[in-house]
Amino acid sequence: MKKLLLLLMFASPAFGATDSTGRSDFVMSDVRATVVDVAADSTTVYVGKAIVCGVYVNTVLSAHALPIQDNATPLVTLVASLAAGSNLAFGGCFRVETSLVVDPNDAATGNITLFWSPL
Repeated sequence: MKKLLLLLMFASPAFGATDSTGRSDFVMSDVRATVVDVAADSTTVYVGKAIVCGVYVNTVLSAHALPIQDNATPLVTLVASLAAGSNLAFGGCFRVETSLVVDPNDAATGNITLFWSPL
């Protein structure tokens, strides 16, 4: 329930959620919360276009930056050693055009939950 409330907060226009064109009236019809084990190295969460609206840190991240990518292009990078319980909304949602990938350093540890929706 906590993750659903976080997603609703992240996806709300009142909290700055917009699609890639700046529209705040988009609808996330198939919201997903995907847990990613950072120790598993590169994880392809979804192949296709998607909107990412937030990240929740479940377990403290190791001393490695954590890039969230569109295929091989980093879109946002989480700072090293990010504390468990951290909520990140990125000031709004961002669009992934090709594939949603979490690609940490091979020695990274921790886990996150990505809040996203396919387009």
